[in-house]
Amino acid sequence: MSGHADIVLVQYPRGATALVWVDLSTGRVMTNHAGLQVTLRRGVKNWAGQVLRPHDGALFLSAVYDHFFLSGYPVHWLGVSGLKGVQNTYRV
Repeated sequence: MSGHADIVLVQYPRGATALVWVDLSTGRVMTNHAGLQVTLRRGVKNWAGQVLRPHDGALFLSAVYDHFFLSGYPVHWLGVSGLKGVQNTYRV
C-alpha cells in the first residue's frame, strides 16, 4: 500500500469491519476481508443501478460505498495519507 489511499469502511452487524480501497499509486482495488473479495470481483451497482467493476478504479470504490449504504450497512469514506500498510490484504 502506498502512503495515500481513498478507503471505504463497512461495519458489519456482528462487529467486523471491512476496508476497501484504491491504492492511488497503483490504481489497484484492495480489501482486508477475504469473503468480500469474491463479491467485489462480480461487480457492484452504484446509486443509479449501473454495475461497476474493479477496473473502474475510483468509480468502483464509489459504487462499493453506494452498494453497502443502500443495503443498510454503516459506511464511511476516508481519504488518508501516511499509511504504511495493512496486514491482511486481498486484491479484488
